[in-house]
Amino acid sequence: MFAVRRRRAHMKSETYVLLEPGKNEEFVSEEELKMRLKGWLESWPGDELPPDLAGFETIDDAAAYLVRSVCELEIDGEVGSVQWYQVQLE
Repeated sequence: MFAVRRRRAHMKSETYVLLEPGKNEEFVSEEELKMRLKGWLESWPGDELPPDLAGFETIDDAAAYLVRSVCELEIDGEVGSVQWYQVQLE
């Protein structure tokens, strides 16, 4: 897995912009983002998740970690890089 760490600027928002290859950017809630990440992890190419995600007890825990700690997930195969950024809408 290729993950990029991010610094949170004390933002109090549960809205993210989600960037998927070949799709328009989309605004999603934190819960929607977790569900999308969970879907990608459940259908991960190959038999096993990368070591840094395989150590979590559940897919839900791994998805929550990704939302909380990184902003990009490089998925093997033809999916490519999925990115998400916390935003504050006005």
